[in-house]
Amino acid sequence: MYAEFVCLHNGSVNGQFYPSLLAAARHYGISSMVASRKEFMRDLILSGGPWTSAQRADILDYCAGDVQATTDLLRIMLPQIAENPQRLGQALLRGRYTCAVSRMERNGVPIDVVFYRRLQKGWNEIKLKLIAEIDRDFGVFNGATFVADRFADFLQRAQIPWPRLPSGRLALDDGTFKKQAKAHPMIARLRELRQALAKLHQADFPIGSDGRMRTSLHPFASKTGRNQPSNSTFIFGSARWLRSLIKPAPGRALAYVDWSAQEIAIAAALSGDHVMWEDYISGDPYLAFAKKVGLAPADATCYTHKSERQRAKAIVLGVGYGMSAESIALQAGVHFEEARTLLRQHRETYKAFWQWVTNNQNAGLLGLPLQTTFGWTWRAGHGAEPNPRSLLNWPMQSNGAEMLRLACCELTENDIQVCAPVHDALLAEADIAEIDDVVKRTLSAMDHASELVLGKGRVVRTNVDVVCFPDRYVEEAGNDLWHRITMLLNELPMNDDGVVSK
Repeated sequence: MYAEFVCLHNGSVNGQFYPSLLAAARHYGISSMVASRKEFMRDLILSGGPWTSAQRADILDYCAGDVQATTDLLRIMLPQIAENPQRLGQALLRGRYTCAVSRMERNGVPIDVVFYRRLQKGWNEIKLKLIAEIDRDFGVFNGATFVADRFADFLQRAQIPWPRLPSGRLALDDGTFKKQAKAHPMIARLRELRQALAKLHQADFPIGSDGRMRTSLHPFASKTGRNQPSNSTFIFGSARWLRSLIKPAPGRALAYVDWSAQEIAIAAALSGDHVMWEDYISGDPYLAFAKKVGLAPADATCYTHKSERQRAKAIVLGVGYGMSAESIALQAGVHFEEARTLLRQHRETYKAFWQWVTNNQNAGLLGLPLQTTFGWTWRAGHGAEPNPRSLLNWPMQSNGAEMLRLACCELTENDIQVCAPVHDALLAEADIAEIDDVVKRTLSAMDHASELVLGKGRVVRTNVDVVCFPDRYVEEAGNDLWHRITMLLNELPMNDDGVVSK
């Protein structure tokens, strides 16, 4: 009922509040307990007891009240959900995914707990060394504090233009750092350092006695229907270097399987743009576009024309988010006029795609509902005025979410241990002797999900990375920082239990 309430009111004025059971009950005029009572009872239950006889009776009444409210909600909403068999089938599919989420949350992600505790205990000592090492090229820290005025002086010395807020101050959010790092690679190291300082301070991963991290995946929490787990409690929401804490137990293995350039495949298939689809199945849609517009010769490869491919990639990805020529120029590190030319060439090359996204955008601006292949709905024109750029990307993101849900249902229902869904990927686990079979079955499920969303024969390519004990999970983007931090940590004195000694 949660998923269906969100789907029915996604983007509307009535959907602006947190879609709790109480909110849904209030919306439909169902009598229910007040929020303060519910919060009190939830805290009482989570305290773990022991409870008095009166408290036990209250807890049973509380649970019965939730069941009754949900039953009343079903009676009211069912006629709208079951108005046609297809709509009911879509609702039941989302219910299946809720079950899959429960299985994945129960599985959790295996964590190197010993190393994590060492890192927590030694962090205050190594972070100053880490700052000193990286800040040598920037001079923007005072102890462990990032100083905006010093950063402004550095930008002036390095002649790096930087976005500013309406107040005139430098924009220092991570999104700005991420964009600037693409145009000015040296900024990437400073961004990594800032992330390291912030993320480990914030991270308090909920790790059980069995060494597995478990957290709520918050399914259907975004307007695209994607999961929205908390970044502070979900390992894949943390800084990339911290993800190397993921490590299979002895005798076990992990498989990280992700769809390659999923959003491009979705856009090409659902828009019916055959040119874009051919470029996608070529294996490198960015280089294919570069060749089509004359950025690279016909015999170019990703090795011989790396910079040209990168410029094309900025265009291909940027258009999906409605980025302007100015933003794309900053991302690609090219002149504004070149970015504008490339943007025009993209429109001329992929005409069917642009007609499709323009129609979607216009429909959303007019307040018409947008829908995925399996009926997830967004009424973008209701409530606050929609962002035209989000309308461009919504079909790719939301249909990607449908694809992930289908794969998770098939795998968990067939006893594959999925540890976590990760935007456009899955982390699965098995004994080392069985991991090859699990990878095969995971690939099959993801191919099947692709065709269910995009149509027969439209399969999104996949990549596989298998990690067997004693190795740990590694992401290339965070690997250098992980090794640097590991070296600093290993320099600290340890006690006999392998814990940093004070």
